[in-house]
Amino acid sequence: MMKDEHYPAIGFGLDYANQLIYCEVIMRDNYYDVLFNGELTASIAHNVDWDWLQTSGVILNDETIAEIGLKIERYYQ
Repeated sequence: MMKDEHYPAIGFGLDYANQLIYCEVIMRDNYYDVLFNGELTASIAHNVDWDWLQTSGVILNDETIAEIGLKIERYYQ
């Protein structure tokens, strides 16, 4: 996947399906693309209550979405 330098990205290790994977999150205009080991896996965004929700892609469990959201929030605090 070609990266667009206009959008900031962060990366971190994530325990997913009993494996440590490299998760990269790329900020978009109103959502975040989530890549697992370099492959676009899902997109997440905030709802009106500022909870993290998945908007597209491979179905992730709520705990994984929350963990990714927490990593994003910590990075930008």
